[in-house]
Formats: sequence, structure tokens, C-alpha cells
Amino acid sequence: MPGVDVSLAHASDAFFKWTVLVYAIAMFGYSAEFAFARIARSRAEKPAQKPGQYERRISAEQIGRAAVVLTVVGWLLHIGSVVTRGWAVGRVPWGNMYEFSTMVALVAVTVFLALLLRQPVRFLGVFVMTPVVLYLGLAGTVLYVPAGPLQPILNSYWIKIHVVAAITASGAFMVSGVITMLYLTRTWLDRRASMGPGTAAAMEYHGFARWLPSADRLDRLTYKVIGFAFPVWTFAVIAGAIWAKYAWSRYWGWDPKETWSFITWVAYAAYLHARATAGWRGRRAAVLSLIGFGCLMVDYYVVNTVISGLHSYAGVS
Repeated sequence: MPGVDVSLAHASDAFFKWTVLVYAIAMFGYSAEFAFARIARSRAEKPAQKPGQYERRISAEQIGRAAVVLTVVGWLLHIGSVVTRGWAVGRVPWGNMYEFSTMVALVAVTVFLALLLRQPVRFLGVFVMTPVVLYLGLAGTVLYVPAGPLQPILNSYWIKIHVVAAITASGAFMVSGVITMLYLTRTWLDRRASMGPGTAAAMEYHGFARWLPSADRLDRLTYKVIGFAFPVWTFAVIAGAIWAKYAWSRYWGWDPKETWSFITWVAYAAYLHARATAGWRGRRAAVLSLIGFGCLMVDYYVVNTVISGLHSYAGVS
């Protein structure tokens, strides 16, 4: 293909496949840590403890740490895939839905690892890596396009500004959506456990919910991640409007992509406004968070693949 380094393009695809494989193994590692920790915790609560139980608990910890190491290895492979893709085509590697999706997944993993450096959030591992693996699986199959040049409308320095901001915010919003669902799961299990200490629901609570942080901590963590992502998304919308002025001689035209980007902005703005002024916490705030994430998914998948508009350059045939 003219202007494409085929060997680097193949290297990028190889790095991508290894990334998905390593991330998948890490995902199973986080799942195994939870399973072993649950077994060890249940046995520790029995009056008569069996020999070797302490070693089993240590093995769960080791599995979790190994999963983190694998996540870092996969993250490095992921960066290698993105970088070689860019070198292969001599441009920024986020010019179509395949490339955009891989970058969003990369940001999501980066946010998780950054959180892990600051506080003990390894419990998020399986819940972050599962959608990341599915997201990359979709990108590598349905959304995949061979390395190639940018469409003329995208060949602007604004792609390095507007799209990077959109990618960063989208990856962080993905993590916030995961934490929100964990919050709702935790509160649901807490309510079921309140039925009484002898019920099956209470036993379920001792298994899964006790492995998670408190609902209040999950609620605050969601707020922090959205608080980081929202200004970045705001900048992405503004930069997109400036880019539109250069591309189509107008700042805003209510194109489907522009409209849904704005709707997404409104949804997350409502979340932050409700928390700051009305004191919304917990379930009501979580509903707003999920509405925002749903709008983001419509903005990305539905608008790019189903609805025709000026932004119909996803590269998917």
C-alpha cells in the first residue's frame, strides 16, 4: 500500500494480538485472586481452620500481584501496537474507529494503573480488564481496518488536539462507568444482606460484597474520575468546534456527532452539578453517571456506524 510500511503495520497487528492475550490472562488472574480470596475468607470464618489456609491466602495475594504485572506487560505491548501503527502510516494512530477504540482502551488501562499507584484498587482489575478485552476484541474484528492514510478531512493538526482529548476523556469515563456499576452492585448486596444474618442473601454478601470497598468509597471514586474526565471532554468539544470552523466554515451545525457530544457533556455536567449544588450522592448520582456513559456509547458507536453525518469517517465498511 502506498505510504504504508507493511512490516511495521504487521508488527502493530502482532503487538495488538499479544496485547489482547496478555490482558485476557491478567483478567483471569484478577478473577482467580477473587476466587481464592473468597475461599480463604470463608474458611477463616469457620471455628476449625484447616492446615495450609494461610498459604492459600498468600497465594491469592500472589496471583493478584502477578495479574498486575501482566497488566503492565500488556500495557507496554499496547503502547507498542499504537506506536508502530503510527510509524507504519506516518501519522497519529487514531484516525478511524479501530485506532480510536484501541486508544480508548489504552487510556482506560492507564487510568486503572494510575489509580493503583495512589490507592489499593486492585479489586477493580477484573472489572476494568473485562470490558477492555471485549472492547479490543470488537476493535480487532468488527472495527478493524488495515493501516492507511487519513481521509483529507482528518488531515489536520486539530486531530492531535481534539481527538486526543476525546480519547482521554472517553477512557476515563469508561472506568467511571465500571466503578458506578460496582457501586450499584454493592448497594444492592448491602440491602439484601440487611434481610438478616441467616439468610442466603447474607451469605452471598459475605462472599462478594465484603471483597469490595464500601459503597461510599466507590461513590467518591466515581466522582473523582468523572471530575478528571469532564474538563477534558469539555476541551474536546470546544476544540472540535474550532476544527469544524476550519473544515466546514462553521463552529457548530448540530451534526449528529456534535449533538451527541453535547448531550454527553450535558449528562456529565448534570452529574457534577447535582453533586455540587443539590448534594446528590449515592444511587441518584450513580443513575446520572450511567446516563452519561450511555450517551457516550451512543455518541461513539451509534453515531459512527448507523447515523450518516459529516463525521461518518469511521473506516468501517
